[in-house]
Amino acid sequence: MKNYFFWICMLIFLSSCKNHIQSQKKSNLYQTIVKAFIEDRNSDTKIDPQENILIIGANTSENIDNAYWVDMAFVNPKLLQNFEYKKVYMIDGYKLIIDESLNKSNKLNNSFIETKYENFNLAIVLIEYSLKNWHITFNSNNEIIRISPKNKSKEIKDLLIKKGVKFSKDFDDLE
Repeated sequence: MKNYFFWICMLIFLSSCKNHIQSQKKSNLYQTIVKAFIEDRNSDTKIDPQENILIIGANTSENIDNAYWVDMAFVNPKLLQNFEYKKVYMIDGYKLIIDESLNKSNKLNNSFIETKYENFNLAIVLIEYSLKNWHITFNSNNEIIRISPKNKSKEIKDLLIKKGVKFSKDFDDLE
């Protein structure tokens, strides 16, 4: 009877360890991708962390079953208005906020280190501007199936592969 109880406890313990490890891998996936984005953007021109913040969000992909996309970009808070977020996070010296208006952004909540809240909606007048962003689509196994912008897709893929990010065998590599 003691052995039976021992084995049940071991199975429960091992199962919870497996779930925790899978959760950590998902959280590290988003950190890895954001850090690669920071590295890529700083390779062109150094992005000043005092003048810019990172915005990230995730949403259901309308075109592919069980897929979702993650989008990230640097923004100057002087251009931000009515942006929905409740927490501020830090990554590699940059402040980061998660777009809570998107339906899959909750996947990102435990991926970053929370810091003191700040209001970054500083724009007085809404200004239209173009962002240099990454738009990455994942399948249900958290493997990348598509990257935008297409003109940098190969470069981004190579960078993420070096970081150990998994790509689906169905990855859309067409340009």
